[in-house]
This record gives sequence, structure tokens and C-alpha cells, in this order.
Amino acid sequence: MLGPSSHQHLPGTVMLVEDLTATRTLQRFLLNRAGLQVVECADLPEAESALSHVTPGVIVLDLNLPGGHGLNLLDHIDRSATNVLVMSSMSQQHTVEDSQSRGDAFLSKPFDPAVFVKTVQELLP
Repeated sequence: MLGPSSHQHLPGTVMLVEDLTATRTLQRFLLNRAGLQVVECADLPEAESALSHVTPGVIVLDLNLPGGHGLNLLDHIDRSATNVLVMSSMSQQHTVEDSQSRGDAFLSKPFDPAVFVKTVQELLP
């Protein structure tokens, strides 16, 4: 069992919560190339577990995830320390509006790599 002292606040780290390996690999490559540290999660339970150990500066959050809807993760995030970039290929207006009201930024997929990196950098504390 890990104690509270094992929890790390990593303001310069980005957590990717994305189930598609190709998308997550591209996101990691782009962020690493920009000099950022990355933690990767492939589904909702993995992201919930990771958040019990780390507080990243930014979470890049996909909406359609194995294990649940991405916005369900928001209840587990310390929003005073972590900004959220919601990304989705779903373009329904209600999804976009809900994501924008609950996250800090929204990008649709497919995404422009330069816009993605710039948006993440702007969200870092």
C-alpha cells in the first residue's frame, strides 16, 4: 500500500488518457519533442489509478474510453493543480458544449499537431 507521501505533484507533466494506441503514440511523440514529460493511460480505470499517485499539470482527455466516459474522470482531478484538454472525434454540439464547460479547452480529432502542442503548453501551470 502506498502512503500519501508517494503522491507526486508534477506540474510540467502531461497525462494522456487515450485508448487508441496510434493517437496516444502521436500525442506522446509531439509532447516529448516539445520537451514535456508524459504519463500514458489507455482507459478510465488506469487514469483513475494514476491520479492517485500523480497530479499532472495537464490531462489530455479522450471522451470515449474503455471503462467509462472521459468526463467521469473530472471528479478525480485536482482542478486547482491540473488543467484539462478534452479531445474527441464526436462533433455533436451538446458533447462539445458539455466538454467546453467542464474542461479548460477542447480540440476535435483529427487534430492539427502544432495546435495540439500549443494548446497543451498554454494549459501548463
